[in-house]
Amino acid sequence: MEINSIGISKVSAGGFDSPVHPEINVVKSLPTLSVVQSVKGSYRVWLENSAQVETGERGVFIAPANLTQHINEFPGDDGTMISHWIFFEVEINKMHKLDEIYSFPLLMPPRYNDEVCSIIENARAASDLPSKMPFLVRMVNILLEIGTPVATKNELTFKLKNYLDENYTGTVSPAALCGIMCCSRSAMYSRFKELMGETPVKYVNNLRISRSQDMLLETDLSIAEISAAVGFRDQLYFARLFKNITGTSASEYRRLRKKITSTP
Repeated sequence: MEINSIGISKVSAGGFDSPVHPEINVVKSLPTLSVVQSVKGSYRVWLENSAQVETGERGVFIAPANLTQHINEFPGDDGTMISHWIFFEVEINKMHKLDEIYSFPLLMPPRYNDEVCSIIENARAASDLPSKMPFLVRMVNILLEIGTPVATKNELTFKLKNYLDENYTGTVSPAALCGIMCCSRSAMYSRFKELMGETPVKYVNNLRISRSQDMLLETDLSIAEISAAVGFRDQLYFARLFKNITGTSASEYRRLRKKITSTP
């Protein structure tokens, strides 16, 4: 995607210097993109769709908006930890959130640690958003350097529909859906519903029933043959589902629709 504009808003640059307790597991979800650095001490962190990582001293982790973060804080030798961060929302081309169209490693490559430290310190010291902006823009550039573009919502919807149109008569693989959406299995179901408006099972069942309606009118296949052709192994289940979705039985649907279409 060509980037024509970048908008930065909802900025919070902060930090702490205090004793911490490693046994406490902090769980949170933030509405903005997070870039967090352990200046002294270390973080152990994982997101709802990732493995655990440890930042080490001066290490940086990146968390997209609205993902659950699990965090353990480990102090330095004196029992205290120093940390600082930038939370912000970045809009690309006045359409997409940066963390919706790019995926980032949870742990930032160490070669950026010193520069990120300077960026956050300067952003915290700046008195207003215009003064912070040069440092925020550099942070965005770093994220673009290390990020990987992912499909937009419309592209994902198109890919999912294509996959399901080609595979609805067989077994729809959760692993394939995870691969298309670049997410874990635990996140896949909510992400699918967000994109398609229904759960995977309901979407596939509705698609099968829709195809069966076409076949009832366009072919002379038996209901059992149509049931199998659209992917149902159990004809009784097909019959119940057809009636639940359409309000009539498959045989009655065929009779009534053919009567309507054959009437002059």
